[in-house]
Amino acid sequence: MPGPERSEPPEFGIVAIAGSAGGIEAMRQILASLPADFPAPILYAHHLNGSYSGALIDVLQRQTVLTVRWAEQGDKLTLGTVHVCPSGCSCFVHSDGRVALQTVTHLDILHTADHLFTSVAATYAERAVVIVLSGACDDGSDGVRAVHSQHGTVIVQDEASATHGSMPRAAISTGCADLVLPLRYIAPALVNLVRDGSSLGILRTSVGRISAAARAPLSPALQFALNRVLAVALRMHGTDLGNIQLLDPQTGKLVIAAQRGFGLGFLDHFSAIGVEDESACGRAMRGRQSIFIPDVTTDPLFVDHRSVAQSAKFRAVKSTSLINQHGALFGVLSTHFRGFRQMPAAEIHWLDHRIHLAVTSSGLPAMWKPEHKNTPEFQLTNGANCDLPIGKPAPTPGLQTQWQFSRKLNR
Repeated sequence: MPGPERSEPPEFGIVAIAGSAGGIEAMRQILASLPADFPAPILYAHHLNGSYSGALIDVLQRQTVLTVRWAEQGDKLTLGTVHVCPSGCSCFVHSDGRVALQTVTHLDILHTADHLFTSVAATYAERAVVIVLSGACDDGSDGVRAVHSQHGTVIVQDEASATHGSMPRAAISTGCADLVLPLRYIAPALVNLVRDGSSLGILRTSVGRISAAARAPLSPALQFALNRVLAVALRMHGTDLGNIQLLDPQTGKLVIAAQRGFGLGFLDHFSAIGVEDESACGRAMRGRQSIFIPDVTTDPLFVDHRSVAQSAKFRAVKSTSLINQHGALFGVLSTHFRGFRQMPAAEIHWLDHRIHLAVTSSGLPAMWKPEHKNTPEFQLTNGANCDLPIGKPAPTPGLQTQWQFSRKLNR
């Protein structure tokens, strides 16, 4: 049974994650969605035998703004770092927060999660969060019992989203899981739980609401392309908060398909955005143009979203329409900034052009092929817009970029 609600949320000292078959892909998606200010060190253990010499660190590092490195004997766990247990070893955490490595046999590798979680429970007690990801054995079940007995928090990837469900199934069967989540909700739940101090009850309620209206899972190739495009856009804009929404052909609304830095509350609030909505993404969808809001606290049209912006810790936002090779809008990419932001028109033009190139080179427009279309298409025409003097701040609520859009009705 999940643990009782705490009157005061603990300040979490560690997030320990374990996986096996399918776990690396799950870990990539989790890391891709965490913000740079995530306030707890992460320790990841995967079933790697001693002969493994692959590029796991590089694979994970490409997905995240956090630092990823192999754990070493005596390492002090640090914020902003993902420590990865090396091949042929089990990781333990001492009471001083330092990592101990122990060489193990091929068979003992299959108990890596139990070793890690048990030591984390003893060291951090209620300040521990552990996560069981996809895997083809029952490793972790003893460890989650230990964490549960010390009032730590146990999160398990659900079997439906796991490549191999044995490890999640074994952890769930203990009755010690506090949250059982689809993969795409694990990182947002961590943001709310660890950074924001949200209660498990609030998280369960948010997950229930989001799941009721959730889209079908995307293909791995499409999800990877979305994450890569978003990462490129965030790097260009100099921020770690953003999302990509795709147009749902059934409802004509935008739904979040990739994000970084946000919690479940944000995903719930922006779960379905229509053309009538006055958020930046809604305006970008409606006008087929880039929308830049330098300060959401003073933008009169953004009033319905201000409380969510405050909780999500952003103050400025830029939303860019995504157009496919046929001139049809298929989504919106938004970048969010933690403080007030001025952005000259020339900079917006340049960023939009770079986003267009990144989206095109990723193959993303060709991958998104909805079966039904109940909304008008829009023809993209290339042409410079000279209405805005170069170098002056972009107006609010929006502006027309160098990409001008003219309506083309479905035929």
